[in-house]
Amino acid sequence: MVAGSATKNSDGASSGDGNGGNSWDFAITGSTGDNLSWGFGFGDIAAGDNGTTSDDHTAVFGNYTAGMFTFGVSLSEIDKGLASSTNEETQAWGIAMNVNDNLSVSYGEREVEFDKASAANVTEEGSGVAVAYTMGSIKVTGNRNEVGDNNGTAGSTDEMTEIAVSFAF
Repeated sequence: MVAGSATKNSDGASSGDGNGGNSWDFAITGSTGDNLSWGFGFGDIAAGDNGTTSDDHTAVFGNYTAGMFTFGVSLSEIDKGLASSTNEETQAWGIAMNVNDNLSVSYGEREVEFDKASAANVTEEGSGVAVAYTMGSIKVTGNRNEVGDNNGTAGSTDEMTEIAVSFAF
């Protein structure tokens, strides 16, 4: 549990007065055999108004592995405690393939619905692809990600490409 605010007293401790509140969460995860893993989580996070409202966070996921492929899906929701806030619902999926002991390739997509209280809803759509190759102590990775209507801002786009080389000694 977290209580109080982030305001520092002269002794460096956090103040018990201010915008604090209580927060808590839990998660349950498990697996069925060697191929299926799953999980569920829920949290209640104080919205910074002395605990009079809170944001509820819910998430569920499942992963299934068959041979060299793993498929995963997740659903999550953030339900803001204030009627004037923007709630979020996320749906995501991805697939990964271990080509061999050295090479893996993956692809995923995500949609986030921003349920705006005072404006039209906006759906963020993102996708990405990644590749990783390991040879001894050298690892080369690359990924390319794109997102539209980023963070609920209609018409915005964001793209990112990254290539990394790492050495283990």
